[in-house]
Amino acid sequence: MKGQMSYILKPISLVMTIALLLFLYSSISESIAKERQASKTLNLISTSTNILLILANSEDCLAYRSPATDGLYANIVDVTKLKQMASDFKNIEPPCARNYNFGWRATVVEINQDPQTPSKIWSFGAKNFSTGPAFKNDINTSMPIAIRYSDKDVIPGNIYIYLVNGELENIAGALDWSCDLFRNGRLNATSFGIHTSFPLSYYKSTNELCSGTKQKSCRVMSCPLAIKDIKAPGDYVWTISYLQGSLVVK
Repeated sequence: MKGQMSYILKPISLVMTIALLLFLYSSISESIAKERQASKTLNLISTSTNILLILANSEDCLAYRSPATDGLYANIVDVTKLKQMASDFKNIEPPCARNYNFGWRATVVEINQDPQTPSKIWSFGAKNFSTGPAFKNDINTSMPIAIRYSDKDVIPGNIYIYLVNGELENIAGALDWSCDLFRNGRLNATSFGIHTSFPLSYYKSTNELCSGTKQKSCRVMSCPLAIKDIKAPGDYVWTISYLQGSLVVK
């Protein structure tokens, strides 16, 4: 009788042990996945916050400098610089706050005390972003600012940023990074690997790098490119050089 019970219990015990191990493995894997996602989200929050602070507080971006004190004031935006930035950078991030790993678009909105008065809005930065399998994650962040028209006319507002992490942003960022280093004489040649989930096309007339087929996402590049289109998704290694103001990509 004892032998029969042992014969029955051993497979049951084995099945229960396997089930327990599978449960523990699933729990650990889920915990690791959540931790990685939280880390990615935290990185996006940190990056978007840094960009907002640079936009509002760097003199190269939007910060107002007082001629009387020759000083900058925290989060006070010069409306003249704001108008110029919205005009000059309709489709690309301004160099003063460029991030080569992500793409972003910022919007500045006045807060009017009178609800009958329409709010003034300025927007600048990239307009198109990665979609489908090329899209990784994104975030919306904002920060309060003051918009200075004159010493007596300072209006409260908010600056919003939409930040995207995706393959198009990563690839275009690597090329723009190379362009800026070549222009500054800090790079002779470089190479790096890329992964794309869509074909890539370059349009010389608009200086845009685009991914996708039917619904394309495009980014304006810092440098003109001499590059062959990538006709199929996959992993590629590019060798980059600089010739007469253009990036030569092979």
